[in-house]
Amino acid sequence: METSGLVAFVGTALAIACLRPLSAKLQLVDLPNQRKQHVGAIPLIGGIAVCLGVYLSVFFMLPLQSAIITMLACAGSMMLIGAIDDAKDISPWIRLTLQALLILILCLSTDISLHQFGDVLGMGNITIPFIDLLIAVVAVCAAVNAYNMMDGIDGLAGSMAGISLVGLAILFTNTMPDMAHICLVITIALVPYLIVNLNIPPFKRKIFLGDAGSMFLGFIIGYLVLFGSQHHELKPAFRPVTALWLIGLPLMDMVGIMMRRIRKGQSPLRPDRNHLHHILLHAGFTPRESLLLIVVANLGVVFFGILAEQAKLPEWLMMGLYLLLFVAYSLCLTYAWKLGRWVKGIKAPSSDSVRIKKS
Repeated sequence: METSGLVAFVGTALAIACLRPLSAKLQLVDLPNQRKQHVGAIPLIGGIAVCLGVYLSVFFMLPLQSAIITMLACAGSMMLIGAIDDAKDISPWIRLTLQALLILILCLSTDISLHQFGDVLGMGNITIPFIDLLIAVVAVCAAVNAYNMMDGIDGLAGSMAGISLVGLAILFTNTMPDMAHICLVITIALVPYLIVNLNIPPFKRKIFLGDAGSMFLGFIIGYLVLFGSQHHELKPAFRPVTALWLIGLPLMDMVGIMMRRIRKGQSPLRPDRNHLHHILLHAGFTPRESLLLIVVANLGVVFFGILAEQAKLPEWLMMGLYLLLFVAYSLCLTYAWKLGRWVKGIKAPSSDSVRIKKS
């Protein structure tokens, strides 16, 4: 673990250094506009660098089970789709179609589907015949886009992914150690990116994760929660309902945003500035304060999910608590601006929100 983790860290750091001067030629730069309010052209190379760091470390982890190799190969393809989107800004529906096809290929190749929900209603295990593969594709697509939509302020998507990956590693440790290992390696590979993205001294020239990175991470996390809870042959690492807690706030934010867009008669894939991080910024919190609040909240959600799984809390109770949390989350979004005014003692949004970028 020590060698592969070190290689992942150094590999990502070197990839950042090598890719930064090439970003403009590759058209992998994020320019400010009406929805992207950062300052200057920012390289969109963070996700590619993380992917390369992970791939380099894999050579020190061999032999690995075939499911991990297949997952990483498909994740690399997902990263390329994201990189093309970063450079050319492809249609959301085309991007979603390509995501679904790639997820379908991975699920078929590894014989994974969402065939059971567990005892979430308190009436016994709920199985899903015939459409289990379709539901699996939808579930992983949801994870991909949940993390993509979270990529709105510095450090947010990477931090959210890191929290989920550490949670997965904890639950994989006893039953699927190889999966735990890869989760930790990806988490370590995220560290150099986060250091540069957050301008932690001595680094002053930031980079962004890009769609390449958020899609790469969302794809892996989405597949891992499926693999850990739905494997046909191995003993599952955790129950299906725990997957909701492991993804945590990104899933709640995406579902809440899409529901609001649909109610307004808008496309669910239409970008806007109504995510949790946008609302906190508009309420007067600085980008770093917003990041800290969301990270702490998500740590609480994921930590509770892990404790509930290890304590074998009834699945129906975990599901009920998750739905209650989602309702509370939606209400917090509705009243976040008023709450922010009360907490910060201001009447207007802070000018610190200039660092927002498109989600």
